[in-house]
Amino acid sequence: MPSPYSLILTTCGAKEEAERIASRLVEQRLAGCVQIFAVDSVYRWEGAVERAKEWMLFCKIKASDFGAVEAAIREAHSYATPEIIAIEIETGAKAYLAWLEAATHRG
Repeated sequence: MPSPYSLILTTCGAKEEAERIASRLVEQRLAGCVQIFAVDSVYRWEGAVERAKEWMLFCKIKASDFGAVEAAIREAHSYATPEIIAIEIETGAKAYLAWLEAATHRG
């Protein structure tokens, strides 16, 4: 049975953009919490190996909201092809998962 919760990973090129996306997701109750931290990225883009300072977002969401989360990230993101990866939260502290459920309740 799939997990009801996911961790979404996405990166941004600027801290301000990362903060804007994080705020939007939490304000819209699409994420209970978003953590932002600086990362050094090495990746292939348009045939070349690139290096960049980026900002990683860890977004804790309900798995059923993935489509809405993806749309909100794409709408606010400056990258042509933003990283938007979902990782199932297989298990977690019951109290934390109960908080996540309440924090993302939109109805």
